[in-house]
Amino acid sequence: MHSSSTHIAAPQGAHVSRARSIAAVLALSLGCFTFVSTELMPVGVLPGMASGLNVSLGVAGYLVTIFAFMVALTAAPLTGLLGHINRKALMSGLLAACFAGNLITWLASDYFVVFVGRILVAAAIGVFWSTAVVTAVHLVASRNAVRATSIVFGGVSLATVLGVPAGTMLGDFYGWRAVFAALCFLCLAVFTLIVWSVPAVRIARSAKRGAISAVFKNGALLAIFGITALVVSGNFLAYTYITPFLEHVAGQSSGQISMLLLAYGAAGVVTNFAVGPFAARAPRTSLGIVAALFAASLACLNVAAVSHASIFTAIALWGAAYGALPVLLQTLVFREASRMEGGADAATSVNVSVFNAAIGLGSLIGGVLINLTGPRPIPYVAAAFALAGLLAVIVTRESKSRRSTNPSPTI
Repeated sequence: MHSSSTHIAAPQGAHVSRARSIAAVLALSLGCFTFVSTELMPVGVLPGMASGLNVSLGVAGYLVTIFAFMVALTAAPLTGLLGHINRKALMSGLLAACFAGNLITWLASDYFVVFVGRILVAAAIGVFWSTAVVTAVHLVASRNAVRATSIVFGGVSLATVLGVPAGTMLGDFYGWRAVFAALCFLCLAVFTLIVWSVPAVRIARSAKRGAISAVFKNGALLAIFGITALVVSGNFLAYTYITPFLEHVAGQSSGQISMLLLAYGAAGVVTNFAVGPFAARAPRTSLGIVAALFAASLACLNVAAVSHASIFTAIALWGAAYGALPVLLQTLVFREASRMEGGADAATSVNVSVFNAAIGLGSLIGGVLINLTGPRPIPYVAAAFALAGLLAVIVTRESKSRRSTNPSPTI
């Protein structure tokens, strides 16, 4: 996945040691943890935020929707605009923006002020997510690229296993504002780690002019983006409103809900790292298997709601399936983008835009459903999106197999 046309441009005489590269990759993973915890935190404290801001559950859920659509709109252009900045300054500046957004949310007097704080963080996360993986990959040897990708995306999974459940428990005891106060202190800690560990390097030609248009002309990349859109929409259609589903349909207490969210995230962390070798050897086959498990687990949620043990199993399988998807999809993006000069940042930023547009679409549809019909139909609609994603994986895999076995004749 290492592109020969994109390399680290360090100041003359600078040397990035192996130990510092490892520390930097871990810091970038913690940055992803911080940003994604901030993005998804309303999921864990949704009833409290809705009550505190005097809005409905659906309207409170739109804080995730608005956030995601903002990321989708700004990730690619802002990455192109800021990608030339050295990565120490860029990453630390983005964490400072995350701190400011969480501070605004913590002290917000009404829904509109929370909205402003969320928009600020959304503008920053798109650039961070687009550049963190590319930076990590180019700070390590090419043979460790998939491992670096897994570590950075491990921060995303840890946000679900630690960030959201911890925020839910903190919110139960001290209220939703305390959760965003804690996120402010987390931002400061990660900011310090990034300033200390991430070298002041630039990724040469990472924002090459014309790279975005080349990405949109690449059929293989467009297919991956389509699969991403379907499975992520399905996931967040269900996940954004999982708390009211577990409370009202499955009859779970707030303590049990925290444990179920923990199971979802823990399973995702395990598969996030375990899928690395499979992503390196057979990413498309692995993607098909994981997508099938993903669709099946969502389809079973209502049936599993009859007991704590069955809902625990279904949610753990759902988390395990979803935890593997970002690594598999990003690996496929890198493989295709490595064939284009300056394509890594461009393709990743588009993938981030698609990913977050899908989060927004899923949470928007879920919000409409929960306001109209309640939470019970949500898993079925989410499973339909997941099934469509599985079918897309099968179709694109067969199409690629036919092309490889029947290459076009050369003239």
